[in-house]
Amino acid sequence: MPGSTAFAIFKELKQPVSISDLEVTLGLDHSTISLVVSSLAEEGFVQKKRDGKKVFVKLANTLHARSLEEFLKEYPRLPVEEMFSYSSLEILSSLTYSHTITDIAAMTGLNRHTVSTAIPKLSRYGIVLKEKRWFVLNKRHRKAADFISSYWRYMANKRLSDIAGDGIMLWQRGREFLFKTQTDLEHTSESHIQPTATTVFSQYDLGIMTGTRYYFHTRRELSVDDHIIHTILIDPLNPIINSYAAVLAMRSGGKDLLNTGRRYDMEEHTASLLEYLRIQEKNSDRVLPWNDYMDIFNSLVVR
Repeated sequence: MPGSTAFAIFKELKQPVSISDLEVTLGLDHSTISLVVSSLAEEGFVQKKRDGKKVFVKLANTLHARSLEEFLKEYPRLPVEEMFSYSSLEILSSLTYSHTITDIAAMTGLNRHTVSTAIPKLSRYGIVLKEKRWFVLNKRHRKAADFISSYWRYMANKRLSDIAGDGIMLWQRGREFLFKTQTDLEHTSESHIQPTATTVFSQYDLGIMTGTRYYFHTRRELSVDDHIIHTILIDPLNPIINSYAAVLAMRSGGKDLLNTGRRYDMEEHTASLLEYLRIQEKNSDRVLPWNDYMDIFNSLVVR
């Protein structure tokens, strides 16, 4: 959300309102109102429509706009400007499962100080629950959870459509998302996209023939552990895909795979895959018999 002025405008939209009326109601100048309304429209909260010389603003019919409207009706006295600041929304997006402050900072790319300052405030408002060092989104605040998830889903899909017209979302949380495309995309610091999963197998002397490209949108630098988890996320229940991830883990010796899996809310899945590699026996329906897996390993390794 763009800030306190944006919330003030949003709260006025019980019916379509002209920008000139918003100027009078909020005591702000035309340029400020217009700028914030444009930001709200860009993020799918409002729609603008010109009628003669006047521009009217109304609530957008998006899931996150409707969810926020319902939340504000239920909790009109909560300081939403603090609760739903941009950094807070990023933090809250990571708390579908319990995580530590260290995990949250790693998952969002925010610095630890920002996270450790925001978390106590969010806990004080009851939107985040704390148990020792672990924090999780309060499920009683269902409307808040609906708003947070639908807001980031909208933003991710909007970003993906800008990046790749044929892109298909495979996984998303907050501003980060994994997608596939048939298009070769350029990795630049401005685009925040990095190749991942089987697309980077050649970096580890693994050969795989596919026209599909996998990319991850993030501000973080990806590690080999991220590449392994992203490979699993292509299709987590597919034994062949899990075999590809296992091959990369064996080849690279993933340094912190269990912790990385936890940060993607895939701790059990990752632990099971590591056990499979240790005992060299089929231990779930997500993996192949060991001999079949070794056939895939030998076919991928570039000698």
